[in-house]
Amino acid sequence: MTALPDISTVDIVGGSLGGLFHAVALTELGLDVNVWERSTGRPDDRGAGIVLQPGVAWFLGEFCGVDPDRVSVPVTHRQFFTKDGNIRIMPMRQQMISWGTIYKALRDALPAERYHDGQPVTALDPTPAGATIHTGEAGHLVDLAIIADGSASGHRGLVTPDGASRYAGYVAYRGVIEEADLPQELAVRFRDRFSFYDGDHTQFLCYFIPGDFGTTTPGRRRMNWVWYVRADAPELERITTDRNGVGHGLSLPPGLIAPQVRTDLLARARATLPQPLRELVEHTREPFLQAILDGRVTTMRNGRTLLTGDAAFVVRPHTAASAEKAAADAITLYHALQQAPSTDAALQAWEQLRLAEGAAIYSQGVSLGHRLGLSEMETTAGIIGRSN
Repeated sequence: MTALPDISTVDIVGGSLGGLFHAVALTELGLDVNVWERSTGRPDDRGAGIVLQPGVAWFLGEFCGVDPDRVSVPVTHRQFFTKDGNIRIMPMRQQMISWGTIYKALRDALPAERYHDGQPVTALDPTPAGATIHTGEAGHLVDLAIIADGSASGHRGLVTPDGASRYAGYVAYRGVIEEADLPQELAVRFRDRFSFYDGDHTQFLCYFIPGDFGTTTPGRRRMNWVWYVRADAPELERITTDRNGVGHGLSLPPGLIAPQVRTDLLARARATLPQPLRELVEHTREPFLQAILDGRVTTMRNGRTLLTGDAAFVVRPHTAASAEKAAADAITLYHALQQAPSTDAALQAWEQLRLAEGAAIYSQGVSLGHRLGLSEMETTAGIIGRSN
């Protein structure tokens, strides 16, 4: 399959999932694709879990040669806890996967020489026929530039004056536990289940995800939990300051939580969570956290420079749609470049479709946060989540 004849070279700014989805799909079109990522090395695979949505599953099978059923953990039911530990169960089949498993599949599908880690893009200059990309002191021309450098994008302003992400007023504490480290009766309690607890201005959810090297063998998987908790600005600063007194701003990696913050987290769990969920928090050696952000744009294209993934729309995790949205950005571009009569028509159609989808998912996430009592809804240049 080939793209339009006036596009042959593509540079992608950012080598996380959004950038990799585009790199793999456009390489399949025979384009000369290069990914520029400022960090070095592959990320630790002990990261967060993700609901495997249909678009990501299709992408893994179609472009990566990976059977999604072999790298995901199925659930057959949802179970909803009450504060006293009673549960309500309903059938619902889904598949759960880890961020690291998706990342590995994408990296393995992309020729190694196309991924340049530890090499940030220092400047990007859109031109009518493409863009000039600067890495270090060098600059080179490409036919298409894709900005996929995440919610804190340093290049978003080249495409749109809006879109800077804003804090929604609450955080997600997270934990990952080796299944072998869980008491047997606790592991059985959550097996084949996607579990939820909706409390007073809080939500907790958990499910099993693949373990080391993507294994889905029972007993070798990992339990992934997420706990949404309100936090005003001073509290956010406090809990994202690590054990060494270093502030991290909007997130805190595993292994760095301050002793007092961990003590407070355990106390909150014992006071507010049903017993099985409290035990998960207690069995977590290295909890981590991230601030929940909102971000939306009104345009995703400046000539042949495109804005994708979280650099365009930052959607709340309740939607379970961040990876799916990034994959859909890439899949839509892949098809548009094959089917449209011209490059301009292809990019225009891509932008129209992705703007509509991104705005819908964004609004859905804000509405869910409001419904859970985690944030209020406010209209100021768009819908923004804010704590009381």
